[in-house]
Amino acid sequence: MKNKRRIMFIFIATILIFLSFSIIKNIKTTMTTVEKEIQILEEIETHQGGNVVYRKFQNGVLQYWDGILYFYDFKGEKKWHLHLGIPSAEVKVSDESIYLADNGKKQLLRINKKGEIVYRYTTKETISSFAVCESNYVLVQYPLINSMTELVLLNEEGRKHSSIIVGEGMVMNSTLSKAHNLVAVNTLITNNALTSHLILYDMQGELIASNHLNDQLVLDFDYDTKGNLIIIKEEKITSINKGNKELWSVEVDKVKLSKTFSPQYTVIYGGEAGGNPLIDKKDGKRTKIIQYNGRVIGDAQTKEVIKGIDNSKEDIVVYSPRTIYVLDKRGEIKMEHKYSSDIEEIFLFSREHMAIITKGKLSFVRFYEG
Repeated sequence: MKNKRRIMFIFIATILIFLSFSIIKNIKTTMTTVEKEIQILEEIETHQGGNVVYRKFQNGVLQYWDGILYFYDFKGEKKWHLHLGIPSAEVKVSDESIYLADNGKKQLLRINKKGEIVYRYTTKETISSFAVCESNYVLVQYPLINSMTELVLLNEEGRKHSSIIVGEGMVMNSTLSKAHNLVAVNTLITNNALTSHLILYDMQGELIASNHLNDQLVLDFDYDTKGNLIIIKEEKITSINKGNKELWSVEVDKVKLSKTFSPQYTVIYGGEAGGNPLIDKKDGKRTKIIQYNGRVIGDAQTKEVIKGIDNSKEDIVVYSPRTIYVLDKRGEIKMEHKYSSDIEEIFLFSREHMAIITKGKLSFVRFYEG
């Protein structure tokens, strides 16, 4: 009997020792995966009071500062710069081109990836906004005049292709796709109640369809590979085809941030905050990754309130003012890093490389196993 108890004791002790080693090994592996060291590759200082514009472009960063446009690769090496002298410019990018609106001189500039000016389009007046597509067509929006808004479509050479007159409501946002022959415009009508109105046109400016979206505002647009329009609303993501037929929709918690990544998925961050509605709390807020077939493929909850989102080919970064989280497309946290300064924006190039913008500084960093 004593031998049996002794054998049983040894057996249980062996199992406990094995489990302890296994747990320690798993903890060590998890810590190695999540926590990494940081290496500063390059830092560019800017003066504190300057109006500096940053955009992610190809595998690097555009910086527009004091009338000069700079382009740095993902390691922080300056590849080119271009003196433009525009005091305050709105900057947007496509895959291959950079666009700057100069309302002072009433011009829209297209610049190629080498830093060369392709064209200067003279606008008839200042512009309210503009949208670009990957085929280098541009949709220029002029200010609202007598309850009407004119939208002018420019081709890749900066010549007028067509125009659209929107006669009802205020144009809030728009998108276009030459590949799918589609222009989508969202307007806000303020009669007795706020009504969001989605209007679809072809690239020749002909009306295709219109759709009232009740009281939900459209936050963003995107297209899938078939040219179906993905509409990001406050509490719903919807896909419609050119015939204005709804293909799918996903109910979501109140969206605080969204970022579309054509033509595959969108990342949203949101949810109802508990307690005082004037205080932004992380409780109940989640990051969700939604594929363009209506499936939620990733779901993550972070410790802090998220202020921004970006992605690389394989990963997604979400960040608070002092913490960086790198997620895979399933929402699994692959890296968490506490940063030493208040983060304003992050551009992710890979799980190892990113550009971090703080007040007065652009830093190019690499993360590695410690």
